Amino acid sequence: MRSLFDDTKNPLFRLLCQIVNEIHSGKKITRREILNRIFSLPEFIYIEAPERLREEKIVDTLFNFDDNDFAEAPSDKIFSLPMSNTELNWLRAVLTDKETSFLLPEKLREKILSRLEKIPPLYEKNFRSNFRGMQKSAGEKFFDRLSVIVEALRAQRKIFCDDKILTPCRLEYDLAADKYFLIVWCEETRSVEKISVEALGTVTLSEEFIPADCDELLKKFYAENVAEVSLKVWNTRNAVERCFALFSSFDKKARLQDDGTYFLTVSYCLLDEEEIIEKIFSLGSAATVVAPKSFRDRIIEKFTAVSIRN
Repeated sequence: MRSLFDDTKNPLFRLLCQIVNEIHSGKKITRREILNRIFSLPEFIYIEAPERLREEKIVDTLFNFDDNDFAEAPSDKIFSLPMSNTELNWLRAVLTDKETSFLLPEKLREKILSRLEKIPPLYEKNFRSNFRGMQKSAGEKFFDRLSVIVEALRAQRKIFCDDKILTPCRLEYDLAADKYFLIVWCEETRSVEKISVEALGTVTLSEEFIPADCDELLKKFYAENVAEVSLKVWNTRNAVERCFALFSSFDKKARLQDDGTYFLTVSYCLLDEEEIIEKIFSLGSAATVVAPKSFRDRIIEKFTAVSIRN
């Protein structure tokens, strides 16, 4: 089986294993459907893809097809992909790092670490903090708060914070700013708030459960509070690259203009408007807000306020 592929971790191998498991579960898949899924892989869209004939030969070698062109599984066994050494090294490093300990319950984390006892970590414990340029650790209390929040989301429970009860909906991480944000549903105002985890006080788990319709309410809020801002970006001082990095987590459309500038439209939730303003402001003179006028006026107002202070 492995001799059919250069690397058992490549996307083609993963996809074919997935298809084999789907056939085992009773799904009917034709030869054409298999090939369509292969040629829909990003490697076949964005990168120089291997010859199509090679992939067709692999499919015909791996599967038999009945009279209706449905694929038959090549084995009675379910396929599972073992982790590579690099993945095991990475997992050991992440689970050892105190900054990521909130991701799993402590008992499960310790159990996995015991299985990885002889696996060397991929990087040193302090590498992640040094790479991000952090001058000091956020502190154990901060990560204790994160652990409680993750447990609340996992158990679908509310939390107590500064004598208030909050309904957590999701936890977000801004890689560029290295900050965690908690999205909470406010039952009294029927609205959503975005709170920096750093700004929270002591967080404890409540016995009260999150309402069953909370996810639907959150989706409705986001759908009803969508906005767009359009920018003209000059390709100076890597502004275009910085722009795409800053807005990597937002839906956007870009168009290259005849004069070499980019016209970028970013869609966002009004909840994130202050964050959007800060990102645009950080681009300086390399970006101009084209529309809407109200957003442009806010940028001008912010620029004027900073200029007066300086």
